[in-house]
Amino acid sequence: MHKVLDVMRQAAEEARLAILDKKREGISNKEKSYRDFVTNCDIASERAIISVLRKEYPESAFHSEEAGSIPGKGWLWIIDPIDGTHNFMRGLPYYAVSIAAAWDGEIVAALISLPETNAHFSAYKGSGAYMNGQKIAVSDTENLGDAIIAYDNQFHNDPAMAQNLPKLINECFSIRILGSACVDLCKVSEGALDARILHKPKLVDFAAGSLIVEEAGGKVTDFSGKPYDLNTTCIVASNGRSHDRLLEILVV
Repeated sequence: MHKVLDVMRQAAEEARLAILDKKREGISNKEKSYRDFVTNCDIASERAIISVLRKEYPESAFHSEEAGSIPGKGWLWIIDPIDGTHNFMRGLPYYAVSIAAAWDGEIVAALISLPETNAHFSAYKGSGAYMNGQKIAVSDTENLGDAIIAYDNQFHNDPAMAQNLPKLINECFSIRILGSACVDLCKVSEGALDARILHKPKLVDFAAGSLIVEEAGGKVTDFSGKPYDLNTTCIVASNGRSHDRLLEILVV
């Protein structure tokens, strides 16, 4: 597993260099669907990641944000080449490169890289979570009334987002809408945020970050309290202490 994480780090570094290189040349973008954009930097990052992973694990399968599903066997690599593309397009540094490794349907290794700060969050099953090699842990905030919670930003994707937001506003200390699920999950894992709510996420949005939160001592389930898997369609990732109360509040 150490080798797997080393390869993932190499892939993330090549992605970071590809992103920054294309950024210097000039960012171009196109709309994939309503309020959903892809840039030349997303494509360059994705190609760099897949190239590195294929070199070491040539028979692997891929599930990636832009390339979609690529069949294979053995490892399944779940990739978001830039999570927070809209932030990136506008010059906001809150975005990430996300890579998760699944084996036999279970996510067992994860790496999220923040290109602007060169911070790396990583985990593999049963071995804790780390930022730049230092072990991290979720917050010790006990009460939801003291909690800072990160929330979705694309309200057009699910009516429940608008229904749940005022409930959370009334119960928690503060809400943050920051525009990158992957970065938010890293912030939960290091204790800067107490929870992140995801309505209708894509697998690439939560695959890596969910494992990192769990390995940092947090809890990750769907809105009904069931453990997440590759097919989960809603996510609560928290420090675990106010998790049950969050589940009571949220409607699907």
